Amino acid sequence: MTTLGERIEKEMDRKGLKRKDIAEALNISTMAVGDLINNKTKKPRYLVEIADVLGVDVKWLQTGEGSPNTSLALDEEDQKSIVIDVLDVEASAGNGSTGDLVEVVSKLYYVPYQFNLYFRGMNPESIRVINIRGDSMSPTFASGDMIFVDINITTFDGDGVYVFTYKNHLYVKRLQMAGDALIVISDNSTYKEWRITEENFEQLYIHGKVKVHQSQQLNFIG
Repeated sequence: MTTLGERIEKEMDRKGLKRKDIAEALNISTMAVGDLINNKTKKPRYLVEIADVLGVDVKWLQTGEGSPNTSLALDEEDQKSIVIDVLDVEASAGNGSTGDLVEVVSKLYYVPYQFNLYFRGMNPESIRVINIRGDSMSPTFASGDMIFVDINITTFDGDGVYVFTYKNHLYVKRLQMAGDALIVISDNSTYKEWRITEENFEQLYIHGKVKVHQSQQLNFIG
C-alpha cells in the first residue's frame, strides 16, 4: 500500500501541481508540503483541504482505501447528509448580549464520513452552531467565528468554554469552579475575570459547552 506522501505526490503529478501550488492553496510553507510528501509529519493536518485541491476523496487520501474518485467513493449511505442547525443568536465574547437560543436561520450539511472526521465522537443531534460577537475570547475566538455547542450539557461539566445566560445576558466564556463559585474567564487578558457565587446560581442557565470552533480551520478545544 502506498504512503500518504506517495498518494499526494502522485496526484500532484497527475494534475501538474508543484509544491508551491499546494502551499499557496493551503497558506502553508513549501517546507511543510515537503514534510507531508516525505511522510515526516506525524499528525498531518489539512487533509480535507489537500483532497479538495487534488480533487480526490479524503478517505482515500488518508488511508489509501477505496477509490480516489470522489464520485465513486460515496456510496448511497454516505450521501445521506448530517444536518447541523445554525441558530439566530450571537454569543457575546464581550460584555454580554441579550438573546435566546431559539430560531434556526440556516443549516450546515456534512456527509457522515466528513462529520466523523471533523467531530469525532459527537452526536449530531446535540450540536448547534452560533456566531461569536466581540473580542474578549481572543485569540481563541475572533468576532464572527462559528462555535459548535453541545446543548446536551446544561450543567457545569468541568473547566471549559460554555455558552450561558446570566442575569438575562448571553455569554461565551471560560468557566472554572473555585470552591463554591464559578470563575468567569476571558481569554483576552484586557478583560477582568469575575465570579458567579453560589447564591446567584439560580440566575445562571448553561445552554451548552463549546466543543469545536471554526474560523479558517477547525480547532478542537474540548
